[in-house]
Amino acid sequence: MSEDEPNGAAEEAELASGGPRTVQEALARARRHARASLAEAVAAVRALLDAAALATAGVPSDEQRRLSGLAATLDALAAQLAPDGAGEGPPLLAAVYEALDDEIERWEERSREDADARPVLRAFLGLREILWELGVRPTQAGAPAEPPRGARVQRVPVES
Repeated sequence: MSEDEPNGAAEEAELASGGPRTVQEALARARRHARASLAEAVAAVRALLDAAALATAGVPSDEQRRLSGLAATLDALAAQLAPDGAGEGPPLLAAVYEALDDEIERWEERSREDADARPVLRAFLGLREILWELGVRPTQAGAPAEPPRGARVQRVPVES
């Protein structure tokens, strides 16, 4: 979806009247576009997961026992975030955040021995950062108030 395409009746009316007239209208429009962009980003991560699965095992991620749960979660998240998506919202995002943390931990371990796992790890770290910026936080009691940067994020030199 391009920025010029209307996203629902509210945006069509807003565009017909010459654009937003209040800060709230402008923020609502920005929120709709951000949500659509994030849905596309999640769909892109899902496609990259399939590409990685096909490159390494020759079958899509949803056909692999170890990746099928993550693939289904990414599909559900993309559907939830789509502008016309409906569903649980925050509980689903919190579950995705927790599942993402598990995947990050698994890929961190794998990246210590396999340099090809590092791009996948970076993609998951980026997705977690996006969710954090959108206000999705861990639901566990005593969860840290800051993003888990120190112990969980590993900086590695990029090889050219």
